[in-house]
Formats: sequence, C-alpha cells, structure tokens
Amino acid sequence: MRTLDEIDPIAAITAEIEKFQKMPDRIGIMSVKSANQWVDDAMQEPDPKMYFYDLLVEGECTVLFASSNAGKSVLATQMAEAVARENTVLYLDCELSAKQFQMRYVEGKVSPIIHRFPDSLLRAEIRPDDIVDTNLEDAILDSVAAAAEYRGIRHIFVDNITFLLNDSEKGEAAGAFMKKILALKRKYGLTMVIVGHSPKRQPRTPMVQNDLAGSAKLMNFFDAGIAIGRSAKSSELRYVKQVKVRTGMNKYDGEKVLLFKLKQEQGYTQFIYEDTVSEADHLRQKNALTEAEDFQELIDLQAQNKTVREIAAETGFAPTTVHRKIKKALELGYKPSCSVPFHSGVEQTEQLNN
Repeated sequence: MRTLDEIDPIAAITAEIEKFQKMPDRIGIMSVKSANQWVDDAMQEPDPKMYFYDLLVEGECTVLFASSNAGKSVLATQMAEAVARENTVLYLDCELSAKQFQMRYVEGKVSPIIHRFPDSLLRAEIRPDDIVDTNLEDAILDSVAAAAEYRGIRHIFVDNITFLLNDSEKGEAAGAFMKKILALKRKYGLTMVIVGHSPKRQPRTPMVQNDLAGSAKLMNFFDAGIAIGRSAKSSELRYVKQVKVRTGMNKYDGEKVLLFKLKQEQGYTQFIYEDTVSEADHLRQKNALTEAEDFQELIDLQAQNKTVREIAAETGFAPTTVHRKIKKALELGYKPSCSVPFHSGVEQTEQLNN
C-alpha cells in the first residue's frame, strides 16, 4: 500500500503545515512559535534604551564590579542618576549610611555646595529592626517585588551582592539566588544593576569576567558585566571595561575602554569622562621598580603570618608565583616595612610550604 507522500507529495506537505499550525503555543513549560514568528512579534516591540555611554541596556541584569575603594558605588549612583532622568529608579544602598552618602554629595561647610539629584531617583536603606529573625535574601527580594508591583518601579540598583547573598562564594546558593532575581526581572520587565566585588588583583593583568568575586558561575546569570580598573598612571584615574555583553556590540572590550577621573567637583563625587584609551596603556608595566614593590608587599604580607594561599588571594598572584617571589625577596635581603615582628629566614622558608 502506497503512502500519502507517494500518492500526492503536495498534499503531504500541506498536511504537515496544517499539523504544525495546530501545534499548541505551550508544550509543558515551553512557549513555542516558529523562529520567524518570534522575530516578527519582537519587531512590534520598541528596541531597548541604552544608558550611560551605552553601558546599560534596558531590560537587562548587569553586574558592576571592582576592588575595594575603586569607586563602585560612586559610578553606580552616577549611572542610576542618568537612568533617573527618564525613569523612576530605586537605589537600594546596603553600603553607606545616610551621613556617608551625604558627604559624597556636599562640598564645604560654611556655604556648602549641594548636588541635587532628580526627584525620580529614590534611595533606600534596609531598616535594621525589620531584619531580625528573618531571611534577609527573601525579604529583599520581596521588597524589590513590592516596589515593582505597587509602585511601578522598573529600574532597580542593588549595592551590593555581598550584602544580599552571604553565601555568594558557594555555587549552589549563588545560583538559587540569581534564579530568583532573574524571575523577578522577567515577571516585571525590570532593568537591574547589581554591584559586585573583585578581590585585590594583579595590576598588570587585564580585567576579565573571572575577577568577579564569588562562585565561578555567578557571571553566567548576568546579561552584562562591567568592570572598573585602576589606572597605573594616576591614583585619580579609573577605566571602565565591558567584560560581558549580550545585546549589541562590545564597545569597550580592552582595545578601547572608557577613562575617567574620580573626584568631587561642585559637591558631586563622580567619574568625569577623560577619553577612550587602550586598557594596556593603564596597566602597571613590569620593570625594576614594580618588581621591588612586589617583593616588599609580599614580604610585608608574610610578616603578618599569612599563608601562601592567603597572600595569593590578596595580591592576585598565583600561589606558585608567590612562593617563588618570596624566596627571591629573602635572598635579596628584603625585610618587612611594617611593625609586625619579623620572622627568621628559616621560619619564613618553612612558612612558604603552608
């Protein structure tokens, strides 16, 4: 007996099309449409807006990270202000007290110069009395959901993920938390920026995704990643680099990064744009002077009874490099510059094996 294909191939194709057209839009937890239909439907939606040198994309979850005192919160606040010129923004500040925040945006005492933000930029703190005997992570997520549900806020900054997630170093806990964040983002169409941290790192190496502290998989949950690096040319200079991009082109990937000067001007502590430059030009170059600085830093850290692994985590060197450099520093006669009691060469050599 011949099949339908053998009798009438056109009829067979038509039957397949009709069968496809009857396919349900939902299969299990999946929404199913043809690839062309997804494209056609998405074309009816407006393209996402871009903010602050096109670093932030509306509707995405972005992580902004750097080492301590590099200006993460300053830049995050500046970004939030830029977004607030067009939208209501909620900035959840888990880092600064109200007084610390005020001092960043007021210059002088007799006739103070006060920076004024748009009224659409809302700053929030966690009320200490409300986090007693409660799950902090869930309480914050519930608060974010309430801001979106009842106040219609769609742009939210959270400073920082370490406060939100005590177990950010643990992959399972970090993953579970970020899934909840992403669920909120999708449910309410949120644009989210979360401030992260980078351990002290080797200033001769480019900033990369893995510099984000926490689980190695944490970056996978973000749509975009922005890193702040310190310039080797001046203590005031910072460069900003895109280490992950999901929408559009990576404009600031290392070959070209944004260079800023971090300073207070007219009462406003801010990143002041200087230029676009190569990241390599602002990394610390290896020479006799920087090698000597490395030797001294490593000897000082060891004099504080820190192990090779602890020193590696603090400096960004690999443990094997720490071991090798300390041995060489001892051979060259380096001694601690700090007030910590100095160990004998024998004790220090033994400590290298820890």
